[in-house]
Amino acid sequence: MFFYQTENVGKAYEFRSGAHENWVVPPHIHEYSEIIFTIKGVNYICIEGKKHAVPENHLIFIRPNQIHEYTGESPYVFCGAVFSNDFIPLFNLLTLNKELQTPVVDFSDNIWLLEEFAKVDTNDIMKICGLVNLICSIVLERGVWSQSQGGARKQINLQQVIEYISIHFKEDIQLSSLAKRLGYHEKYLSSALRSITKMNFKEFVASYRIDYAKRLLKDTSNSLKISEIALESGFSSLNTFNRMFLRLVGTTPSEYKKQKMK
Repeated sequence: MFFYQTENVGKAYEFRSGAHENWVVPPHIHEYSEIIFTIKGVNYICIEGKKHAVPENHLIFIRPNQIHEYTGESPYVFCGAVFSNDFIPLFNLLTLNKELQTPVVDFSDNIWLLEEFAKVDTNDIMKICGLVNLICSIVLERGVWSQSQGGARKQINLQQVIEYISIHFKEDIQLSSLAKRLGYHEKYLSSALRSITKMNFKEFVASYRIDYAKRLLKDTSNSLKISEIALESGFSSLNTFNRMFLRLVGTTPSEYKKQKMK
């Protein structure tokens, strides 16, 4: 299942980090940048369908709006962070029309930097800015970059769509009206969205609604019925909600709720 991380979008100077072991994360996408470095073992991460091995003391840089997943093919321990892009404005400017062909970078000679990064106080914005920009300068220097062919345009499309849908996903959103609002041709917007997310427009909007519904289903403090959750999440009918939930999550809403209440 592909999913959009609604928690990684839209905020200023937001930074979250942590160390984890043997994580498996299905394909997902978000507006923030992401840094992952392996402490022990080998982490395998797929970015837009291409698998990368990230061995010990190596780092992988995941750019905004790239579909990626942690496959968990072998035992590993890693430290990762996601952060809003206002931490690295110059890096974003210098790489605006470039694509990172080799996102895995050897940091064996900069272990101190990774160690500082792993233990930084998430409220120390100044220190985070310094560490993240030092890391990005090494990625910029050692990474293999190529000129983007229309990549920036696609990124702008997705960011605009994300911003609008994240606010209005409960409403009746139509591709034609959204394209007109954003100033794009309907067929172009549809094609750009599918090329990045591998989903059509209706599925993409539904992923937001399903993500919201999952939070409501897990919340033991509310007494909403599943039919009420369906309407609250933006679905026009319970049947549509059940069908799309099963398609995207792999289980029914009622089964999902039972699993989370155990």
